[in-house]
Formats: sequence, structure tokens, C-alpha cells
Amino acid sequence: MDVTTTLIYIILGAVLGMAGQSIRVIIGIKKNYEKAALKGEKTKDWFDPARLLISLLIGFVAGILAVIYLWDAEINRLFLLSIMAAGYSGTDFIEGIIKKYMPETEEKK
Repeated sequence: MDVTTTLIYIILGAVLGMAGQSIRVIIGIKKNYEKAALKGEKTKDWFDPARLLISLLIGFVAGILAVIYLWDAEINRLFLLSIMAAGYSGTDFIEGIIKKYMPETEEKK
């Protein structure tokens, strides 16, 4: 595989991983929006843009890791969906590890 093809694979994995995580983010935002609406809260009270960015970046990395794992696979519909699924579930896995091993901040306690 030449450098151009390698770069295309990595970019494809990153974008698809982020797309998979975006699906997860949209679902989470919808749920939080509905809960906040019932409580009369504003979006700015619960929405954290920095956390959104970090979450999307984790999906980006999960997609790259998945495409490296599936390096020799043929690019077809199953391949593309697999990378998106890795972004969706891989982010959940990575965030779980981060929460387990990172100390809680005073704000969260």
C-alpha cells in the first residue's frame, strides 16, 4: 500500500468513526433536551461544547484504530458500517475507561 492509499484509509477511518460517534451524540442531546424541557432548564445549563468536542475526537481515534485493525479488508458497505459502529461503541468503551481511572472533579461530586 502506498502513502496516498494509507492516508486515505486513515482519513476514512477518522471521518467514519466521528460519524458513528455523532449518531450517539445526537441521541444523547435529544434525550437531555427532552429532560431539560420537562424541568424548564435551558440548553446552556446542561450542554457542554468542550465535552462534545472531546467526545467527537474520541470517535475520530476509535475510527482510526478500527480501520488499522481492518486494514486488509475490502472497502464495501459492511466495512463502512463496521468503522461507524467502532466510532459509536468504541467511544463508549474509551469514555468508560477514562471515567474509571480519572479522578472526579469537585464540580461532579
